[in-house]
Amino acid sequence: MTIISYGQESLIKNGDTWSYFDQGYLKNDWFLKKDFSTWKSGSTPIGYGDRIIITKINFGSNKKNKEITKYFSKEIYIKENANYKGYEFKLRRDDGAIIYVNGKELYRDNMPEGHITSLTRSENVVEGVNEDKFYTKLFDNSIFKKGKNIISIEIHQCNAASSDCIFSLELIAHTDPNILTKVIKEQLETKNKLEAKIDVLNYKFLLKNSLTQLEIYKSTNQNLKFLFFFMCCLLVVVVAIGLIFYLRYKKNYIDIENTVKELKNEILDKEKEMISLSTQLLYYNQYLKEIKADLSFAKTENTNKTLKDTIKQIEYILENDNEWELLKQHFNAVYANFYDNLLIKFPTLTETELRHCMFIKLHMQTKEIARILNVDPRSVQTSRYRIKKKLALNEEQDLRNYLIELQ
Repeated sequence: MTIISYGQESLIKNGDTWSYFDQGYLKNDWFLKKDFSTWKSGSTPIGYGDRIIITKINFGSNKKNKEITKYFSKEIYIKENANYKGYEFKLRRDDGAIIYVNGKELYRDNMPEGHITSLTRSENVVEGVNEDKFYTKLFDNSIFKKGKNIISIEIHQCNAASSDCIFSLELIAHTDPNILTKVIKEQLETKNKLEAKIDVLNYKFLLKNSLTQLEIYKSTNQNLKFLFFFMCCLLVVVVAIGLIFYLRYKKNYIDIENTVKELKNEILDKEKEMISLSTQLLYYNQYLKEIKADLSFAKTENTNKTLKDTIKQIEYILENDNEWELLKQHFNAVYANFYDNLLIKFPTLTETELRHCMFIKLHMQTKEIARILNVDPRSVQTSRYRIKKKLALNEEQDLRNYLIELQ
């Protein structure tokens, strides 16, 4: 400890001995270390690549890819009766430095903010006259404790191809209370700088956040465009598939509809054919009745047994025939229950009149109807007149047209 002027004592001088480590990188918490007995030691300035270097250190195995960080440590003792008001650090560093006192960071110089590792590079390159410059920093007396204190320093290069590395430190203790004014002033300047940096960082953060939001918006917009395009394509595919299925369904439906229509027409033709057959059966029955009448008229006591048997067979056929019911069933099938609906609509119609209406619906002539019903044609005309009255038709309305159009 040397008194260099009134109120000042030199605790560390340029040229003092420091412990150093130059065999690679240490862990990020190396400054918590308390025992440096295994480290090398040498006088400052310590480094490489400069004429002022006293203790030359190793920079690694590759001069084009030098190690970024070097480590230095020194113990100092503050006497119990020391009445120091503040401390002045004079740091010579090439390029950047971080100073720790008793395992805590005191300050950093020419180094970026945030977390620091052994591979973190300094902010700027130190060149020319700045390599010989000592950078001053003032602190109050709270940074050191009475007794043993450990100062740990790491020097960071700006790039791995740096030509030189320089470290030296002077530490001056001040007993003059006026130093506190300078400390406060410097702290205010530091505070203002920090606030300015914070403002810049906030601005950068807001700008970055805005840009990020913009990128997210652009990305989202692109995603939405892609999603919209994809949905449109999917919609086109779905519509196309739906159209294909619809056309197939329509074709199948038309085919089925045509098949059903053909079957209905076929059934209708069969029913019409059955009506025709039933009508013919009625004719045949009428013929049988006429034959029976003729045979019965010709029958005498001497009529042979064969003739009698023939008459009995005809009677059996006439008694057991159901041609009228068959004709009615087929007629209703073809003309949608015309027979039954007509009876419901006009309940006063007799069975003979209903049959008469059925024959008119079948476009049969008066003589044909008279023959089937076994009546005189004039009786058919009379029956038509009665039917027309029951259907409440006037003289101008034609019964045949009415029945044909009636559903």
